[in-house]
Amino acid sequence: MKKDQFTLISFLLFAMILLNSCKKDTETNPNQLLIEQLKAVTDSVVQSTRVPGIVALVVDHKKGIDWLYTSGESDIENNLPMDGSYVFRIGSHTKTMTTTVLLQLVDEGKIALDEKLSKYYPDYPQADNITISMLLTMKSGIFNYSEDLPVFMQSMSTNPSRIWQPQELIDLGFTHDFYFEPGTSFQYSNTNTYIIGQLIEKLTGNSVETEINTRIIQPLQLNNTKFLTSGILLPGNHGKGYEISETNDYTDVTEHYDMSLCWAAGSAYSTPRELQKYVEQLVGGGFLTESLQQKRLTEDFFTHPDLWMGKISYGSGLMRCGSFYGHGGDLPGFSNSTYHSNEKECTIIVYFNTQDDYPSAFLFLRFLNILYGENY
Repeated sequence: MKKDQFTLISFLLFAMILLNSCKKDTETNPNQLLIEQLKAVTDSVVQSTRVPGIVALVVDHKKGIDWLYTSGESDIENNLPMDGSYVFRIGSHTKTMTTTVLLQLVDEGKIALDEKLSKYYPDYPQADNITISMLLTMKSGIFNYSEDLPVFMQSMSTNPSRIWQPQELIDLGFTHDFYFEPGTSFQYSNTNTYIIGQLIEKLTGNSVETEINTRIIQPLQLNNTKFLTSGILLPGNHGKGYEISETNDYTDVTEHYDMSLCWAAGSAYSTPRELQKYVEQLVGGGFLTESLQQKRLTEDFFTHPDLWMGKISYGSGLMRCGSFYGHGGDLPGFSNSTYHSNEKECTIIVYFNTQDDYPSAFLFLRFLNILYGENY
């Protein structure tokens, strides 16, 4: 009995010491509590949803936080943990690169935002009513080719390695009615960014890949970042991306779909640290003249309560959430939310290795709440 009492007392003393130590750490490092909350909410997503693994990055220069965290598995079959150095497909975050190149061409006087699409492609439907700005802000009304069920979605199912030509998917978008009269509303559509990619090639005489490489990737020395024109391979060290069935079966689709299906709208890959470097310059400035950068960050944003829970609005190839700017990116097997705030001097990146369950934007919004409450 005395031995049991001694053991109990020893355990209680140890617990008190540990508690006081943790309390002291929190008092001496106020960021520790924030980091523990970020960890807990990240782990809870892996534990309570079907998301296999997560990489999270928070770099807040004002608070002095530089936190890269992984949770869950990068490879279910082999029981391998997530790795924060792996490359991953960034999906629609590619749009920020494509639209930035076009805006650089605006700065260079090679195209104007108020010009009509008919100046370059007079045969496109409603080209006289669509401006370049409408393509950038998703206000053209052009149908999203990736929502075409009988042609595009059927082909993804039966022939996932099919190589699409950009013109094929632009033409597919125009086979459908417009969502609305150009300029009267907002509808997210990959077809807009395909046309922007087409414009870049027409204006420069180079491929979109070349322009993104020479204007963005090479100047920033992003050695593990690349824009892909086609192919199913994901270069570099990487984990696996999964599709999840209704019966909770996980299918590895990391190298299953040909990247020509998203081209200028979503074919790039990167790593968390390189994406951090890129988004900090994308939002902080350096790619565009100061006047055009300010216009991009302040004008033409569309907000609707039915879109992203009314928390995120859309502008010229950028999403905005409070003082944070960036973009989401979703492809089969991959989902990320990547944002930077000049005001907070903070970058947040959340990456999941599936697209099918809990949106990465939800975890990004929870991070904002932990770090800043409602003041973000």
